[in-house]
Amino acid sequence: GDSIVPQFEAALKVNDGNFRYPALPAGIDDIQVLAKVSNPGGDIDLTEVDVEQFSLQMLDNPFSITAQVKTPISDPDFAVAAKGTLDLGEVKNVYPLEDMALNGVLKANMSLGGRLSYLDNEQYERFAANGDISLRNMQLQMEGIPEVKIEKSTLSFTPRYLNLSETQVLIGENDLTADCRFENYMAFVLKGKTLKGQLNLKSRHMNLNDFMGSDEEEATEQENTVPEAEEEGGVIVVPENIDFNMNVDMAEIIFNEINLRDLKGQLKVKDGTADMSNLSANTMGGSVVINGAYSTAQNPNEPKLDAAFALNELSFAQTFKELALIQKMAPIFENLGGNFSGKIAVDTKLDSVMSPQLSTLTASGSPNTRNLNLSGVDIIEKIADATKREELKNITVKDLNVDFTIKDGRIATKPFDIKMGTTTLSLNGTTGLDQTIDYAGKLKLPEGAAKGISTIDLKISGKFSSPKITIDTQSMAKQAASAA
Repeated sequence: GDSIVPQFEAALKVNDGNFRYPALPAGIDDIQVLAKVSNPGGDIDLTEVDVEQFSLQMLDNPFSITAQVKTPISDPDFAVAAKGTLDLGEVKNVYPLEDMALNGVLKANMSLGGRLSYLDNEQYERFAANGDISLRNMQLQMEGIPEVKIEKSTLSFTPRYLNLSETQVLIGENDLTADCRFENYMAFVLKGKTLKGQLNLKSRHMNLNDFMGSDEEEATEQENTVPEAEEEGGVIVVPENIDFNMNVDMAEIIFNEINLRDLKGQLKVKDGTADMSNLSANTMGGSVVINGAYSTAQNPNEPKLDAAFALNELSFAQTFKELALIQKMAPIFENLGGNFSGKIAVDTKLDSVMSPQLSTLTASGSPNTRNLNLSGVDIIEKIADATKREELKNITVKDLNVDFTIKDGRIATKPFDIKMGTTTLSLNGTTGLDQTIDYAGKLKLPEGAAKGISTIDLKISGKFSSPKITIDTQSMAKQAASAA
């Protein structure tokens, strides 16, 4: 049966062992092993493991481990201890590392003992855990990955908590300082149960693109995603068996083309979802505050984002440069001068490069802007040519508020007014994933600007790259005739 085993006993004993590679200057000496694994026959849960002694000496550094395990299936009853020093920089003199360079000193003086059920039932006084494991000046160099440095790190054990303190990690040009406390750590290691923790993370520079897999094949343009050629690939998966409260303080973080500075706030990570609470950052020439959730609980290959963004003085040009979604759906941003503020709510699934799947994207918002410079914007220039009003080509709009929604791959705006000096342009309509434009407009002229004509009705169609302006000449003729 699956849980039934025959009676067995296997023992290993080594006295004064050693080994050495002939081409290397040093070896492992004073190897002592006394270990046994046995079962009286029947239930596999009756298996016992006893490593009474496992010790060695590498150069002048002794290191030893002892371990005992009983009832490994039903309720692991174990005792583990480690003591000694390993000089990682000396490993190359003992074992051929080939294309790897390793340095650092690992020190251990710790012991754990008791039943896992003691921790499950919060009977911490019955569980023995003390000591620590420390790492200093570690340096790892391997082909194909950035250099890893850990200046210092200490793991301290108590019956209730595993504390990670004094941890400073450098990965290439990225750095991370962590001060963390983990609860339920033995149940996590032995049974895969939920690891609970309080994490404080700081960084001066973190480029997430360095940790995402490279897509060697050219990205294929698809109708339901933002096309990205030679794009960095990879989804950030939120594990379902962690329950973390995180405080984040990062001076600079880069993701795809987005550059965030002074990122601060709180994250609650649980059940495959990261909840963001007042996560603030400076970006795209302004600042943003995020509240919402990022989740891979339903499908790790298709993350879901449901978040609200409070925007303050973001640059149109920088937003176009850093957001692929804006490049696809609002390329007009590239030539707009000025900043915008407001609130935007987004609900969408993400693709393999963490860009919105536009077929699933729904959003709404009400951005506003002051002192918007429309000079050089192709659509405005064509409206000026069509209506024979050259003064519209060099216009700065003082106040503009636009309410919009995104659904089924199209952006729809409620009617809004662009006040250009003494002339007002009223617009409403939609733009699409394929950059098509379908807008209706009414240009309100100042009194006396055109004999008998107070408004010009127009239609904007075509695409952003080649907009078409159609004037309703019949309406103009009717106005002129009425005035006459």
